[in-house]
Amino acid sequence: MDALWYRCNVHYYLREKCYGKAKKIARDASIQYGDKTEFLFYHGLSNILEGQIQQGINDLTPLQSNRDLQFAIVMCLIYSNKLLNSYEREDMYNLESKLKEEKKLANSLSFYYAALFLSLAEKYEKASEYINKSLRKDPNNLDTLILKGWNDMYLNFSEIQTSILDCLELALQKSDRNIEALLGMAKFKYFMRDFDASNLLLDKLIVNNPHQAVPIIEKLKNEFAAQKWDAVYDALERVLSLEPTNTEALKIRIFIALCKNSDYIEAVDQLNTFFTILENEETNNAFQFYNTAQIFSRVCGRSSAVLSQVYRFAQYASDMYSNNVDYLSEVGYQCILQGKYKDSLSFFKAASKVDSNSITALCGLTICQMFENGPTDQIAQQIELLYEMQGMQKFPILYLLSAQLNIKNPNAVNFLNKAIDAQIALADTYPYSLLYIKNLDPDFLLEVYKEYKKHLPKKPFVIVGHLLYTQEGKDSSVSNCMKLLTIVYESCPGLIPALYELAKLKFVFGYSDEAQKLAQQIVDLDNTHAGAQILLTQILIQQGAFAKAAQCLDMCLSYNFKIRDSAMYHFLNGVILKNMNQLQEALSSFTTSLQILTGKSNINRQFEPELNIIDRATLFLQVIELQTTLEQFGEAEKTMQEAIQEISFTSEESRLLIARSELALKKGDVDNAIEILNEVKPGQPYYFQAHSIMAHIYLKEKNDRAMFTSCFKDIVNNHPMADAHTMMGDAYMSIHEPVQAAESYETALKGNPKDIKLIKKLGQALIKMHEYDKATQHYENAIKLLNDDELKFEYFEILIKLKQYDKVDSTISTELNQLNNKEKDISTLKRRIRLLLTQAKTRELKNPTAANTNLILTEAKDLQTTVVKRTEIDSRRDLEEEKKQLSTILCLLAKVKSAKEPAVAANLYSEALINSPRDPNTLLALAKLYAQMNNPEKCEQTCAVLLNADPNNESAAVMMADLAFRKVDLETAQRHLDQILSVKPTSWEALAQLIEVQWRRGKLDEVEQTIDTAKNLLENQDEPGYSYCAGLYSMYSGRVNAALRQLNAARRASHWGHAAARRMALLCLAQLASAPRADPLPIDDSDTRLLALRTGEKLLSEVAPAERKALQALLQLSTKQKPQAERVLQELLPLVTEDGYQDDPYLILAIANAYNILKQPTRAKNILKRTISSIPWTPEKADGLERCWLEVADNQINSGRTDAAKEILTKIINHNNSCATAYQYLGSLAEKDQNYKTAAYNYDKAWVHTGKNDLAVGYKLAYAYLKLKKYPECIVVCRNILKTHPDYPKIKKEILEKAKTNLRT
Repeated sequence: MDALWYRCNVHYYLREKCYGKAKKIARDASIQYGDKTEFLFYHGLSNILEGQIQQGINDLTPLQSNRDLQFAIVMCLIYSNKLLNSYEREDMYNLESKLKEEKKLANSLSFYYAALFLSLAEKYEKASEYINKSLRKDPNNLDTLILKGWNDMYLNFSEIQTSILDCLELALQKSDRNIEALLGMAKFKYFMRDFDASNLLLDKLIVNNPHQAVPIIEKLKNEFAAQKWDAVYDALERVLSLEPTNTEALKIRIFIALCKNSDYIEAVDQLNTFFTILENEETNNAFQFYNTAQIFSRVCGRSSAVLSQVYRFAQYASDMYSNNVDYLSEVGYQCILQGKYKDSLSFFKAASKVDSNSITALCGLTICQMFENGPTDQIAQQIELLYEMQGMQKFPILYLLSAQLNIKNPNAVNFLNKAIDAQIALADTYPYSLLYIKNLDPDFLLEVYKEYKKHLPKKPFVIVGHLLYTQEGKDSSVSNCMKLLTIVYESCPGLIPALYELAKLKFVFGYSDEAQKLAQQIVDLDNTHAGAQILLTQILIQQGAFAKAAQCLDMCLSYNFKIRDSAMYHFLNGVILKNMNQLQEALSSFTTSLQILTGKSNINRQFEPELNIIDRATLFLQVIELQTTLEQFGEAEKTMQEAIQEISFTSEESRLLIARSELALKKGDVDNAIEILNEVKPGQPYYFQAHSIMAHIYLKEKNDRAMFTSCFKDIVNNHPMADAHTMMGDAYMSIHEPVQAAESYETALKGNPKDIKLIKKLGQALIKMHEYDKATQHYENAIKLLNDDELKFEYFEILIKLKQYDKVDSTISTELNQLNNKEKDISTLKRRIRLLLTQAKTRELKNPTAANTNLILTEAKDLQTTVVKRTEIDSRRDLEEEKKQLSTILCLLAKVKSAKEPAVAANLYSEALINSPRDPNTLLALAKLYAQMNNPEKCEQTCAVLLNADPNNESAAVMMADLAFRKVDLETAQRHLDQILSVKPTSWEALAQLIEVQWRRGKLDEVEQTIDTAKNLLENQDEPGYSYCAGLYSMYSGRVNAALRQLNAARRASHWGHAAARRMALLCLAQLASAPRADPLPIDDSDTRLLALRTGEKLLSEVAPAERKALQALLQLSTKQKPQAERVLQELLPLVTEDGYQDDPYLILAIANAYNILKQPTRAKNILKRTISSIPWTPEKADGLERCWLEVADNQINSGRTDAAKEILTKIINHNNSCATAYQYLGSLAEKDQNYKTAAYNYDKAWVHTGKNDLAVGYKLAYAYLKLKKYPECIVVCRNILKTHPDYPKIKKEILEKAKTNLRT
């Protein structure tokens, strides 16, 4: 190491008051550079500043012969002798005379060293004087210029001047690599809070001097100040690898264990190690021991293990310098923190003997006296005296003592505010650092808060029943406490007592979401913290999440069984049980809680609950309510009497009257209930609540709307404030009177024009009145007044509902183009994202097919990704919430891209699942996309993951069934559908698919009970989903007219319309074109055919465009006219090669039919053959393929290729076990072969699957039974036919009579 670095390091460690380290460096340098008197001077100077004054004098005295150092050394000797208080007058006189002589002879360097000594001794003003003298002698002295920069920095610390920068920049102009100038510049940037700029300068030094610790230590301080914890860990590791005993790095490491990770065991171990290191490295440096004690005793949450370790540091300092008043006072303060007031008193007395004017010592004495005797006149006089003694320097402890002295005086809060302001002002002088933490004194601020709590408005900890209208407005004392605790929390993010107090404060004053995050943070740091678990339970109860609250309470009990001794535990347990309808158990819990509170329980109360008078009243009332509900009226009256004794003459007295009224109401005495409520007079607490309940009694029990509104008018007349008018408006809205509600809200707004909730309520009332123009104008005025984002977005939603898409789009575009919307802070980014998402939604609604939201959503995605990255660094924000938002945006973008870029969309969905794992909606969307991409394997895998996460997910079960259906695994499909319908019988998607599956399995009758169950749950309500399913069932059962009627009922529903219209159109086509039969029954009914044709044409206009062309062609061909056939071929043949149509079976069927009409059967046969091998079977194409295959089979039969026909017919039956026509063909083929047994089997299947409505099939079945000599079966079939058609040809004579005759014989 060269001399420059030695000198720089000595100066650095002397400024840091690491005198042992400075001495070691000076000693090493003097050995390396034997003729360097400068380092011997530094060694002596270190001893003097450390407190080893005699040793320092001994070091410096021999050096007086050095011309440049002589002036500074004489100055040091005078300073040292004054500190010793044992100097000889003559010696001092000689030194002072010598100083005057040297001053006359001093050169620039002499003044420099003198100034350096004074600056290091913290005599900055005097140092400044000698720096100027040095510069007058030699304006180009680089060292003096740099020293001026450093000295001025500390001299004007509270208001750092830019002239400091000028000095350091001038020094760097002279020597751009000067180490001390660069360090000085970095320090200046640090004090200016420009940590990144400071790091840039330090990085230059680190790169050029990688083995020097000082620049890395300074970088560590920068990262610590910016609270970039990952960077702090990296810097710590680097510093400790170079200097394993570096005090600053070791202290920061202890702080992280204590105040970030809340790991007290680790902190105690590190403190123990650090004590040993300080003993070895800074043996005589009492300041470092004292400073360590001050820092860590104030941030340990009064942990006894930490305090006992920290006490050793303070005691070591005081033992070393027993006459130092600060060290003695600190030991006394450490005793107070441990609750040892008698011990602390002796230390403060010893300190005041050393210096009777020490305010710190006198304050300590006052604290001890206050603890022992409470507030007395003598203490009041002492505090008055201390105020006079403090002068310009403010001692926050005096304000706290004054507040404790004047606890019943309104001025107490002013004293507490002054204490907070003074303490924070003391800390705010410095950037975030250990010095900032020490000056902030979190422990003291928590003590101030504990005192402040006594002056806060009382709020219930357990919120049950009616919401109370608060009349305090925004209380300044609450916001002051929030600010105080937030500052402590931000400076010590792992200080659990501060976190817990802040969480409780947030909860009771209505910020339950923030409270929940803080409580969860405590649980993450220390899962045994009973208070945080109890608070989480309270929050979950307030949210109505009683099952989660019960789990939380059980978790709390498992970690801390003593919690059962608290009234709060049983109270909360009672609330949970009551809401789970376990009334008897709830009453038992409430009773136990009450017994603990009133001291009637044998439980040894070690855990003190936080139940104030409001909560105690609530507890009594809950017990009374449950006893009344369980008809224990005698017990309820008894509890009421106890409550009266406990709560009378308190702020909660009116609640007893409310409870008595509810008791009367339960007994059916409505008039008495009203009479009791009338006893709560205007001006009394709970007058609002009492009259609100009375109003609802009039409405519900007496159906008297006039008295209902009269009660609220009374509230307004007796309390004509904004909240009363708001309550009146809410009442009118509850009885659907938006006009009067709007009037009330308008009156309330006059008193409180900036109340956002009220503005929203008036807007909603105007919308209910259908006064849309007024509503939009109201929101526009409010936005101009308040410029509130929530109002803006609600305004956009209203415009979207009114379909004013262009107005929303243009307004948002203007907002997005404003400069303040292009800033990079998180809140601005989030606002921009929200605007982009609203704009995307607007454009999507305006034109769903335009796909013009791609760029908007891409920008939103990029911005949200930035927000997530920043949130990962800033641990105080909710990362999961931001990741969920990113996932939502990715899904929106994927949806836009799914049509044209499905692979990109799949990647976006996968990315969304990384941010929000196992999210059901994302998994479902991805599964649907894979299905769209014809990738069944990935679709099935995705659905399996979804069903694993959410076993009752309706859409996933339907999709899994659909996948099985596509594989023609009908049993698996049925199992999935049955599972979801057992949970949700009214899942119409699942039911429709189940009907289809069971029909294809040939077990349609098994689905009838499921349909009936769904119908019973509807309770005669109209439901298009049910109508569609019933129509489908009727269609497959052969009841055509019923099917048409039921499908028509579903046709007007947006979800079922296309499908219902398609089914109805196919039914019409079936009426027009007789299905291929072996021996069709001739039916000539031209009117029916004409009606079917017209109905079909109308229905096809409602069918999805992609399916419409082929079905329209079939409809046109039903006339069997050659011109129509030619036109159809002309239109359809070009489509056969197009992607959307080439695999459409109905298109191929239409072309084949056209060829047949034109007497070109060979062409018809060739095009139909395509459907056998080249078109894969899917549920969507199933019906069309089936008809094509039947045509092919018919052609094969006519050509005499019966084996090929049987193969195709078997394939049809494998895909549809209910295909009557296939069975009919097979029966016909068997009959030709005179195999009547097989013919009867197939005809029977065809007969059953046509719902026994196809009489021609019945005739053939009866004939087959006759041939098989199954006469009873034959007679049954004949009678069925004759019942429907008494004059059916031939059957009576040729079959029925023969069967009867044969049966007799």
